[in-house]
Amino acid sequence: MPASQVRILLALCLTLAVCLGPLPGFAAPVEYTVDIPPLPEDLTPLLASVSDCVGLRENPPDSPGLLRKRMRGDIESFARALDSRGYFQASIEGELDMDARPATVRFRIDPGPRFVFARPELVLRPEDPVAGSLMSDTLRGIQAGSGYSSGTVLDVETALLERLKEYGYPSPALVSRDVEADHATREVRVAYTIDPGRAAMFGETEISGLESVSREFVTPELAWSAGAPYDRRLVDKTRENLIRTGLFRSVRIDPEHQPDAASVTMRVSLLEAPPRTVRAGLWHYSDLGLGAGLGWTHRNIFGAGQELRLDTSVSENLQQAGSELILPNMGSPRQSLGLAARYKNELTDVYDATNLILSAMVRRPLSEFEVGYGLGYRLARVDDDETRTFNLVSTPLIAEYSNADNPLEPTTGLTLAARVEPFLGIDRSDSSFVFWDVSGRHYLPLTRDRSLVLATRGRYSLLAGASRESIPEDMLLYAGGGGSIRGYAYQYAGQLDEDDEPLGGVSAVDFSAELRWRINREYGFVVFGDGGGAFSGRSPAEKEEYFWGTGAGLRYYTPIGPIRLDVAVPLDRRDGIDDPFQLYISLGQAF
Repeated sequence: MPASQVRILLALCLTLAVCLGPLPGFAAPVEYTVDIPPLPEDLTPLLASVSDCVGLRENPPDSPGLLRKRMRGDIESFARALDSRGYFQASIEGELDMDARPATVRFRIDPGPRFVFARPELVLRPEDPVAGSLMSDTLRGIQAGSGYSSGTVLDVETALLERLKEYGYPSPALVSRDVEADHATREVRVAYTIDPGRAAMFGETEISGLESVSREFVTPELAWSAGAPYDRRLVDKTRENLIRTGLFRSVRIDPEHQPDAASVTMRVSLLEAPPRTVRAGLWHYSDLGLGAGLGWTHRNIFGAGQELRLDTSVSENLQQAGSELILPNMGSPRQSLGLAARYKNELTDVYDATNLILSAMVRRPLSEFEVGYGLGYRLARVDDDETRTFNLVSTPLIAEYSNADNPLEPTTGLTLAARVEPFLGIDRSDSSFVFWDVSGRHYLPLTRDRSLVLATRGRYSLLAGASRESIPEDMLLYAGGGGSIRGYAYQYAGQLDEDDEPLGGVSAVDFSAELRWRINREYGFVVFGDGGGAFSGRSPAEKEEYFWGTGAGLRYYTPIGPIRLDVAVPLDRRDGIDDPFQLYISLGQAF
């Protein structure tokens, strides 16, 4: 056969081989499942969390050999994970069953006995009896006879160093950490050697980064004072205070302590945030119609943290505008004075009311509480069959507590508020009365990632000291609407007059429970139930007289809070009065 024909035949054979035979790298991926046996404690989910076979199951390897390599890597990872929980005598085997459909990676694991902690030891170099007494309680974080965990060892180590930093030792250091497992006794001995360093006091404070904010505003926010024993908790508190002002984009505090120095130089580095904020919003409630709001805030208008807020909102039945100037550090550090003015014009089925409200309120934090007292004036003109004018002076007293994690989207914590405000009629002695209000909110996460939250709230209000006829109609108590008992129109969850219009009450109670499920980063779903009402008696009515509503809603999450869409129905619908459902669209959660 001529050479040219041989070359042509070889080329055809190679072409057929390429077309019909598999090429390396193009083999079908090996789909598989993973079998990890049930183990004591929480070991099975622990092993699954460190397993490449589990974590990469959606990305199967191209050959059984690569899958076996992945399995052998898991055996090493499992051994390290079991060691971290005190199972130092574990036996781990892996098997790849290619005959199963799909292929199965099967692990056989005998964790063996769990080692326990022996009594821990603490050595201070140099010796310091004061520091040793400080850390004795912290060292009890390791209990002799309890199951070994490497996480506990590290947690106690961190706690020991933090304890020293909280009680005057700014620069402690870990010299060594010795962990020894005795296979004969199945005990683990842990010994820490720590250099506590020299005890020191707070020294000079240096503040940098200020441009428009004055140093006189920052100084009262410092939780420490020169000459006091060093305490890291006060450093964290100062950082929290400065961030809470809203004037700084970042706050960095660096304690500088030389090994033999008796004082710590505190370096505070600040980056100012833009002081101005513009807000805008739209809402629609089927009982109140469409509304829009606009607000503007300057958080440093005079250079010392004074905050000016201007806002206005307009809807078919409500128009209002207001301003508030907040002056910080008035009289004492962290005590503020708020001066506010508000105009409000409200049109309802019951009355038309125009109000001018002026107030001055002093607020002072006390630990986790905030208390306030002030003076207010209210000029009200109410038109209900006849026009009446009220001149009222009040002295509000408030107390508030909150440890909620996020004001825009709380997922855990508790908020409580109480207000007592006596009103004195200047030109009408019979219009003097006292307003009482107590409210609370609680947020309980039901899952570890807080994607499912049970939110509850409650409120009780009372007007005492005057008859209902002597109180301005717009200050009577009502229930119903988007911020109260959903499913009933605004103010309609209460007694009605002969024209089926709300009478208003002198007591009111309402409460809600809402199950919030955040499906993903952008969307959420809620179901809720509301109850309560407004009543003519001073005491809450019997539960048979309460109004009940229920419904569901969608949430679309944005950086400034969730957009809320709720649909609610009244459970005790009154013919000719209550609509079949109410629709609420707004920015922010219902509570």
